Amino acid sequence: MLSDTQQRLTEWARWVRTSDSGLRMGYNRVSLVPAGSVAMPVCTDEEALAVDRAIARLRRRDKDMADILVMVYSYGFSMARVARESGVGSRERVRYLLGAAEAWVDAVLHAA
Repeated sequence: MLSDTQQRLTEWARWVRTSDSGLRMGYNRVSLVPAGSVAMPVCTDEEALAVDRAIARLRRRDKDMADILVMVYSYGFSMARVARESGVGSRERVRYLLGAAEAWVDAVLHAA
């Protein structure tokens, strides 16, 4: 179910922010809040790595979709900011690409 994947992406993003593994597809770790105020991840490293691998595969297939996914989930950017920074156009286009990216990750995670 897509809502399960959205939850996994949210947990992955929390893992990205709290982990020092350095695995995140070439994206630099960004501290969004002061250390110690981020809740601990609610997923295991294995679960987070599965999502990380799926996003890495997506990035090889469609860089824009992967970038949008990371901007929304990991950095918490608004649709307007993602539209501005990604250069893909409008907020509606960002929503469409985000939905497609979530569906793609969902399919990869459920195929594994």
